[in-house]
Amino acid sequence: MNALIGADVFLATDENREVGEVEDVLVAENMKVHGLVIELDADIDGVGNDDHRFVEVQQFSVATRSSDRLDRVSYAVFLNDELDQVRDYPRVDNDWWADTKAAAADIWSNTKSGASSAWRATKDTTSDVIDKTKEKTRDMLESLQRTLE
Repeated sequence: MNALIGADVFLATDENREVGEVEDVLVAENMKVHGLVIELDADIDGVGNDDHRFVEVQQFSVATRSSDRLDRVSYAVFLNDELDQVRDYPRVDNDWWADTKAAAADIWSNTKSGASSAWRATKDTTSDVIDKTKEKTRDMLESLQRTLE
């Protein structure tokens, strides 16, 4: 994912039309890429300096570009939409980050709570199995002892 940061962003319909670069990669709770934050080029009509937009994973594809050395792989991102649609992507600003951060905190809290609950259920089930096994073993030993007497 680090190698994706700084990648050039193009329109899929015009592979020669660079529209920006990847500023950040957002990862979902399942550790898969959820989307990208791209900084649009200031020379695009209707776009200002430091204009960042959020691109959902289904709205882009990534191509690997390699040089003559295997350790110098780079990436290019191709947006599936036309430039007019790209201008309508959600603007990433301080409010967007605050909302996203709050939503992520809720997700992690629920995940942590669910994991804790799953652990408790597993622990309780395991304890029940151990207790029942001990009980059956004790019954078998008592029965064997009575048989031997």
